[in-house]
Amino acid sequence: MLAAFLVIVNLYAISAKDAYKYIGDSVKVCGRVEEIFRHNNGHLFLNIDGKYPHQKITFVIWNKFTKNFKGIHFRNRYICAKGLIREYRGGLQIFLKTRSQLSFK
Repeated sequence: MLAAFLVIVNLYAISAKDAYKYIGDSVKVCGRVEEIFRHNNGHLFLNIDGKYPHQKITFVIWNKFTKNFKGIHFRNRYICAKGLIREYRGGLQIFLKTRSQLSFK
């Protein structure tokens, strides 16, 4: 029964404001990119539905994967990302490695 629930969750996108309900699950989360931050080490942070520290979730692209996202304009776009929701220092994150994890609306 649990496996069926996980499949159903993956078929539908959830809003960034509801992401906290799915910590530890792989789901598709959607929201507007309100802030983009590039760290000194090259990591890219896309803050969704709010600016730091009030974002609902952050889509994280480690430096070694940023080349996979060249040419994508994120600012103020409504995007969806598929991945595992993790909690880090009181915030939520999804790590992105490939373009196939993203869809745009």
